[in-house]
Amino acid sequence: MRFLIFLMTLTLLQSVAGQNYSFRNISSELIENSNSVVRLDSTVVTILNQETLEIHRKRIVTVLNHKGDIDIDAYVHYDKETKVKDIEALVFNSSGKEIEKLKKRDFNDVSAISNGTLFSDSRVLFMNYTPISYPYTVVFSSTTRSENTAFIPSWEPTRRFNSSTERSVYTVYHNGDLGLKYKVLNDTDSILISEEPYKLTISTENYSSITPEAYGPSFDKIVPQIMFGLDEFYLAGVSGIGTDWESFGRWMDVNLLENTRDLPENTKQQIINLVSGIDDKVERARKIYQYVQDKTRYISVQVGIGGWKPMLASEVDKLGYGDCKALTNYTKALLEVADISSYYTILYAGQEKKDIQEDFVSMQGNHVILSIPIEDRYIWLECTSQDLPFGFLGDFTDDREVLQITQDGGQLAHTDIYQTKNNGQQIDGSYRIRDDGSIEASVRLISSGVQYDNKYFVASKTDEEKKEFYYNHWDYINNMSLHDIDFVNDRNAVVLTEKVNFTAERYVSFAGEEMLVPLNAFNRMTTIPKKYKERKFDFQIDRGFEDADRVSIAFPVDYFLDELPEDVEIVTDFGSYNLSYTRVEEGINYFRKLVVNDGLYPKEKYEDFRNFLKRVARQDKQKMILRKKK
Repeated sequence: MRFLIFLMTLTLLQSVAGQNYSFRNISSELIENSNSVVRLDSTVVTILNQETLEIHRKRIVTVLNHKGDIDIDAYVHYDKETKVKDIEALVFNSSGKEIEKLKKRDFNDVSAISNGTLFSDSRVLFMNYTPISYPYTVVFSSTTRSENTAFIPSWEPTRRFNSSTERSVYTVYHNGDLGLKYKVLNDTDSILISEEPYKLTISTENYSSITPEAYGPSFDKIVPQIMFGLDEFYLAGVSGIGTDWESFGRWMDVNLLENTRDLPENTKQQIINLVSGIDDKVERARKIYQYVQDKTRYISVQVGIGGWKPMLASEVDKLGYGDCKALTNYTKALLEVADISSYYTILYAGQEKKDIQEDFVSMQGNHVILSIPIEDRYIWLECTSQDLPFGFLGDFTDDREVLQITQDGGQLAHTDIYQTKNNGQQIDGSYRIRDDGSIEASVRLISSGVQYDNKYFVASKTDEEKKEFYYNHWDYINNMSLHDIDFVNDRNAVVLTEKVNFTAERYVSFAGEEMLVPLNAFNRMTTIPKKYKERKFDFQIDRGFEDADRVSIAFPVDYFLDELPEDVEIVTDFGSYNLSYTRVEEGINYFRKLVVNDGLYPKEKYEDFRNFLKRVARQDKQKMILRKKK
């Protein structure tokens, strides 16, 4: 098999050497809407046995502009189990002339883990190239050998938006005994899949670039993707089995998690004292979660078995820091002292929701949280945050399929969904219009659900940072001066209350003896999504919300309003908008309610959705005319 791979790789190298890398050889269809064109993306994965695999990569990319620099992807990861056997790159100008050659010594060698890592055995070699002009072409090749077979890289025809591909081919050689499997995601009409004894090949040609759309699906949900795995794999000295989630979870528990939750006796006694007299399991867990938040901080650590084995709980207890695995495992250990069962939980984190694939047992996920079973529900704990409320996930890990590791094995579950009605913001505000056209305003905002998640962190900012937040938030109000800012962050109820007082000079404009007053000072719709001549994808509102505003406006004593503005009611499939006015002694009150519903909608409805938001924005910018009394 090795000889066959050698011949194939040699043939590939010879064909590459004879290619013309001139920019002019690229078809106009592939250049359209592209920042880069991948001329060739070749990956050869050779699974030598359960313990070892080799990966040969050849990637040729023509970069059309500065936005395409990131698409070179000229890097390799390595660690104690993964060695770099070969790496090099060639750079060609727009006419195909070679202008630079990089060997292994010319690549930057840095830690693969950033953001405060104190130690890590994972590193990356990457090409740091500053182009002289555009377009240019990079020919990158690498060979790595790994003693881990739990992670076989996935395949996709392109890796980012606005990048097209002339040819992509992915080949896996295997001995047939380890249970090679693959899963196809998304539309694969343009993909060729060839299965032979001991060989699997995926390929495509002339794959046009994809341009992202407002409210469009994430890249992962559009582009064809093929995941790979082995039923029998090897992870840094530990053989594993991945035929079903139950056995996979049992393997993880025994080989990665067992014997990692040791704690010093004095810490155990602290926890016993902390929860003494508290009978309710949820309240005991809340106390322990606060203990973890007060005692630890998050850093990125990647050591142990392929970065998947957590630090010992005793180390976290001693050092006061850890990554998501370590802090989750530490919290689980503390809960055990208080006789509270919990599950180490693996998932894909990020604002774009991504599920663990239920029918494809393999190493998946990029984050770890904790789940506590309470009767017929779970309390979810994000253990890396020092200020997130107990049991609250926010939009980083909400509404997705996850893998729980229990003593009985692995099981799938679904994290909390923040429904539209629970993602609320209530505004109670007032402002007084002065004779000179300035206003004096006072407002209270109460936020919950995802709207809480969007702002709770501001409470811990400096005074200057808080002011900057509100200047940006109300950027449609010129000449604003902030006076008083107060926060009440109720972490038990997961409710944030903001109180802000401000003045704004020249808020009102004058036309002779008339005042033109923008009615909505506190909560305007200001962003309208892009218009498309021909939209390609359905659109998704991931998280709905409800806003309810009650505002009093006091007029100057010498001015009056002839007629109340008309009430407004807009009802659509995507949400609703209500606006009503009442007279009061000093001026008027208005009530505004905006509801935006989550959901997946057909692309044919996008312009209707956009028109709904335009109508809301138009009403939010409405002005009333005050006339001077005679």
